[in-house]
Amino acid sequence: MKNPLVSVLINNYNKENFCEKAVKSVLNQNYKKIEIIFYDDCSPDFSLVKIQRLKKKLKLKKLIIIKNKLRGKIASFNQIEGVKKSLKQAKGKIICLLDSDDFFKKNKIKSIVEFFNKNKKIEVIFDRPIYYYGKKNMDHCKINFRSRENKWPIFSPTSCISIQKKSLDIALKKTSINRYPHVWLDFRIACYFALKNLFIVKSDFLTFYRQIENSADKNYIKFFNRNWWERRDQSFEFLKYIDLKRFNKSKKTLDFFITKTLNKFFY
Repeated sequence: MKNPLVSVLINNYNKENFCEKAVKSVLNQNYKKIEIIFYDDCSPDFSLVKIQRLKKKLKLKKLIIIKNKLRGKIASFNQIEGVKKSLKQAKGKIICLLDSDDFFKKNKIKSIVEFFNKNKKIEVIFDRPIYYYGKKNMDHCKINFRSRENKWPIFSPTSCISIQKKSLDIALKKTSINRYPHVWLDFRIACYFALKNLFIVKSDFLTFYRQIENSADKNYIKFFNRNWWERRDQSFEFLKYIDLKRFNKSKKTLDFFITKTLNKFFY
């Protein structure tokens, strides 16, 4: 593989204040064999206009813009659909996912390519996020990520995922069923590759993970929030689906029974 083309898939919805920074963080990489697929999911703001102007101003042939024509009602499914459409346009052997409110460190893609070259059997890499609250307020993630044994994996967010193109294509086909609307793409990918023992978390902090009040994850952080338990319940159901498909069996943990009990209480 040595110096492969890397495709960065940027998913955008209504992030006009951040999307330019996301794109520029890719353009400024010290690894230059890159293309950018910018997918806009019917944003009502000026996101698309800003990126179109940037493309024209800098004459960016490596920036491909996809404008979705019809947005669905379920955000997590919209994200998956956006990645699928972007992947069809991508020519790179390695895919880096990037949400349009996050951005990369300058050496991220070079570091990812070098790691793939040294670890031929690895199909997906999660690097570590830097929680970004503003220029003067950042925090390096201290979570101990892991693969899984009968429980779900602990993993980095979507913008920290780098994956071989052929592997992402297979994973999308295996995991993007139209069920479990609270289960997002990063969880689906992590669960699928954790089962295959091809899941690895790189120790480097390579991605700035922006913390904003209206982000999807903010809706789930409170322990006694109904949405949090509903998401957890659907995550267990998704795990069961994946396990049954791969092993024809699924083990139930104490955590599983607690989640099921509390969801009955909420419903």
